[in-house]
Amino acid sequence: MEVDPKLIFDVGVCDGRDTAYYLHKGYRVVAVEASPAMLPQLQERFHAEIEDGRLVLVPMAIAEQEGEAPFWVCDDWPHWSSFDRSMASLNGSRHHQVMVQTCNFRSLLERFGIPFYCKVDIEGSDNLCLEALDGLSRPTFVSVEVGDGNTQIRLLRDLGYSRFKLISQTTLRQPTFGVTRFKAALPRWARSLFVRLEARAMRARKDGDWRFVHGVSGPFGEGTHGPWLTAEEAIELNALTEKAADFAEWFDIHAAIDEG
Repeated sequence: MEVDPKLIFDVGVCDGRDTAYYLHKGYRVVAVEASPAMLPQLQERFHAEIEDGRLVLVPMAIAEQEGEAPFWVCDDWPHWSSFDRSMASLNGSRHHQVMVQTCNFRSLLERFGIPFYCKVDIEGSDNLCLEALDGLSRPTFVSVEVGDGNTQIRLLRDLGYSRFKLISQTTLRQPTFGVTRFKAALPRWARSLFVRLEARAMRARKDGDWRFVHGVSGPFGEGTHGPWLTAEEAIELNALTEKAADFAEWFDIHAAIDEG
């Protein structure tokens, strides 16, 4: 299947902040959201885009098998909703169980085509999307929230992705090796302060007339910050970010196919 240069998959839509940005950039979007609690809000927010066909909302959870499965909705922080109860209840968050419809990610590719870019952020089930790809049906660019980062980078490398970035969800930037080593040497309280200062600096992040708000995945593809890394360099940087880990900061792995 050929890549559709005007199509983006947003897998794990939550409140639609990323989807809104992709639509603003002129892309058509397939938006996948498992949590029933978010669907009315998304249908209202994107009513016009759904009506004119620019957005397809898929109210399903990604799973190995198609059917129905129990899912945990996080009431306090909707983006933590997950098949994994420990994620939905993180930091003592209120949560409840619902039954949701499930689909295999491969079926979405067959139904809608191969997107130019695919964002995946589905709290513990992210790798199911990567495992559904193959060398003949893969987006040009993909991003996935870091879980087991080394495994994810190797999986993407084996799929033919050769360029990588590790982007902070706090700053929407790729940290340098030097800054990350410095942060790793700080005590935990100082790391937390460092991250808060970085978050304040991010408030000015823009893409033309679009201002990014907290909690977004941010730019994608060639619009991401920092130099592209090899798989080995990305693995090394991921190991450093784990040493410098702070509970308030999460990262996305961005990967690109070298079409040259």
